[in-house]
Amino acid sequence: MTVRPVKTFFPKTRLAEMAAQLGGIARDEAIAGAKESVELLREEGDTEINRSIGAIEAIVAGSDRRSLQEADMRKILQLADQIVTLAGTFGYTALDKVMRSLCDVTDGLLQARLTDAAPIIVHVQSMRLMAPGSTALSPQQTAKVLGELAKILTHYNFCPLAAQNPSE
Repeated sequence: MTVRPVKTFFPKTRLAEMAAQLGGIARDEAIAGAKESVELLREEGDTEINRSIGAIEAIVAGSDRRSLQEADMRKILQLADQIVTLAGTFGYTALDKVMRSLCDVTDGLLQARLTDAAPIIVHVQSMRLMAPGSTALSPQQTAKVLGELAKILTHYNFCPLAAQNPSE
């Protein structure tokens, strides 16, 4: 049995012609333009981060400081998730880590049907330290804060949400 070559026909289309043409902008220029566009939104992003932090603080302040209602924890989780997105977008690495930890603890408490407010209160205090416009902590101070927050996850035996959903 002999194999005959297969003829492939590529019809000329407008899209194929456009793709073959040179033009557009260089990758480095596109990246620089994207970074500039993000920077133009930084003030608005910082305002939204601080508004969301204030909303979380108000929820905690309205509690009896020993326990939180499930609805309040769900609202905290929603607000913290928004802050994670904004912190990542604007390069606030430490705030991003604190907020991810808050999400992990809050979700863990919800899953375990616990109402403990203390671990959430500690995270709320930590997020204020890392918020845009706050006094910058040294790398050692930041590492200490993040290390102490990690102890809370260990204490409750909660695993990070990212470990539960490795595709993210």
